[in-house]
Amino acid sequence: MTDPRTPQITPHRSAEGVLWYRFPPFRPFQDRFVAAFSSRIGGVSPGGWSSLNLGLGRGDEPDRVRENFARFGRAVGMDPARMVLSQQTHTTNLLLVDETYAGEGLLRPRRYQDVDGLVTKERNLPLVTFYADCTPLLFYAADTNIAGAAHAGWRGTVADMAGTMVRRLAELGTDPRHIYVAIGPSAGPCCYQVDEDTACRFRQVDAATVRPDPAAPGHYLADLWLANRILLLRSGVPAANIATAGLCTICHKAIFYSHRVQGPDRGALVGAVMLR
Repeated sequence: MTDPRTPQITPHRSAEGVLWYRFPPFRPFQDRFVAAFSSRIGGVSPGGWSSLNLGLGRGDEPDRVRENFARFGRAVGMDPARMVLSQQTHTTNLLLVDETYAGEGLLRPRRYQDVDGLVTKERNLPLVTFYADCTPLLFYAADTNIAGAAHAGWRGTVADMAGTMVRRLAELGTDPRHIYVAIGPSAGPCCYQVDEDTACRFRQVDAATVRPDPAAPGHYLADLWLANRILLLRSGVPAANIATAGLCTICHKAIFYSHRVQGPDRGALVGAVMLR
């Protein structure tokens, strides 16, 4: 069994210089499923958005963001014109999307709001969720060939976004024992400081997910990766099916956008999944 503390992510760089990441545990399914996580490297945006900003509505020029999506899409093999973008508000709301949603959020207005997770049975329909310290959860249901992507900040994590997605996949006929999940780059347990009230919420998941911050009395360090892993295990996903990227977005601020480091003047990363 793979040690859950071992990072399970591999970097790739496209001919255009786009740096992105793949998750080796999904490799057995690469003929029918692809999952990718972006970096901030290889785009055309300036300043605090530098350079592969994939977040519309963050003050960057929309044409630059669309060019960044085009570069990312070419790198990972996904068509931006067909991407379906989440509309995140730190909920556990999921949306099952079909062919009619292609392009919503990037090239067409969304018909939905308050959606932090997307699910599809359709081939060649990329699902895209956004990050800058929050936790990406990327799902593949191998027995039913269903893809899912979910955004889990601390609110989504303690509200059990992980289990919510597993239960939705089960409603669609999936056996949780055949679900594979990647926990992507996010604020790590080394750096993710929270206050007492938030620490209490993590303790309700498991006491092991939070510890006192030795450098800041009255504050705590929370482990988003462990909390989501515990919730996935409780939902019936086998330990061997859960991969953790193990990269902290706060530590690796030259590679990833981090809200904790940059504040609101920053770009956005994406987690993307697609059935081939």
